[in-house]
Amino acid sequence: MAQEQTKRYSHLMHSIPSNSSIEYPLNPWIPLWWSAAFPGYGHCMVNYPLIGYSLIIFEFTVNNLAKVNKAIYFSMLGDFQSAIDVIDLRFFYLYIGVYVFTMFDSYRRCVDMNNNYVLSYRTTTLTKTTKASSFSVNTLNKVSPITSTYWEMIMPGLGSLYLNHLISFFFSIITWVITIGFSRFYVGVYYTCIGNFEKAKTILDPQWYLFIPSIYGGYVYFAYSQAVITNFQFKLSQSQFLRSEYQHATFDMPLPVMPGGNRMYIIASFEHSTAIELALTELEQIGVEKSDMFALPLRVRNEKKKLFDNAHYSDGVSFVDLATILGSICMLLGGIYGFVLKQGPILWALYGLVVGGVLGFLIKFIVIKKMPSLDLFGRRKATEIVMMIRCGSTNDDQIKKILWNNKALGLTEYDPNKREME
Repeated sequence: MAQEQTKRYSHLMHSIPSNSSIEYPLNPWIPLWWSAAFPGYGHCMVNYPLIGYSLIIFEFTVNNLAKVNKAIYFSMLGDFQSAIDVIDLRFFYLYIGVYVFTMFDSYRRCVDMNNNYVLSYRTTTLTKTTKASSFSVNTLNKVSPITSTYWEMIMPGLGSLYLNHLISFFFSIITWVITIGFSRFYVGVYYTCIGNFEKAKTILDPQWYLFIPSIYGGYVYFAYSQAVITNFQFKLSQSQFLRSEYQHATFDMPLPVMPGGNRMYIIASFEHSTAIELALTELEQIGVEKSDMFALPLRVRNEKKKLFDNAHYSDGVSFVDLATILGSICMLLGGIYGFVLKQGPILWALYGLVVGGVLGFLIKFIVIKKMPSLDLFGRRKATEIVMMIRCGSTNDDQIKKILWNNKALGLTEYDPNKREME
């Protein structure tokens, strides 16, 4: 029965020669936002790339037929009559229906994906992380989110290639080349660099140019988030492997299992603080004996903590999500109003990208400060003490609650009786 459930729900699917599709719990508002920024992006983020690519093609086609971006451009500048004149009503109402549907559908699919992830997490005991063919070897490995983000910022699509998302790489390259070609973006960059701002304003096509903030921000966020998700899945699959292969029932535990048949272990990690002593004394008050508790201080590596994730360190806390969202919004506004400001749309879009990115980073920084298991920069605090508690299955929930309330960094349980039955 367990094997059937494992086949029914899976959080890792290999596709050769492209990369894996990984289910990962997301806030449904994130794909909804990216669907609003550019229809199709939200579906790509919840592992429906074919639907996402179809909606992206629809966005390019119908938006250009209806001249939606030009209407937005004139409306933001206050020239409402020009916006009315430029919009093509034959395609505009068709565009509205699909646009609203993409937001609804990406939100719905994200909720379904989160539910499937929970089911797969509960029923999958071991995940196959390698699949080979004559075309390639597709292996789940840790990657560097900063490296994928860097190459994606240099040229959209390269971050996807680094992550082995081959189909996404080709699609990103094609859509980016088409967009910068019709918008004459690089020509505008050239005239901006030599100080000819008026020429840059006239050379750029607002209809195509306004695609760039959403496309660029979406590409960067996708590259970073997929790298973080890949690292998270690697840790999850490795944990499954270690539990399956290296938790043998004959291993002598430091606290031997007492007679009774319903004894188990709870293992928690802490940093050095008064919280661990509060936890120990509270456990004693509810009847846990000192002989049933085993605390082991660790010698921690004296290494400077990292602010951003890399291939060897990933805590799943992203400073890039809100930064890319606000960066793309401010970049869009800068690109629009830059047509009437002195330094032109290229520089003002760049200003907007920087201001929005920094603002998003600062907001996330403030939010992270309130999370007890993270330091001020959103980094996981180092485990300095490991505590093992021998208890019965009747009071394990109460013990877990006490440990969490006293700022445990991590917690797991081990039931040797269940292990023997497996």
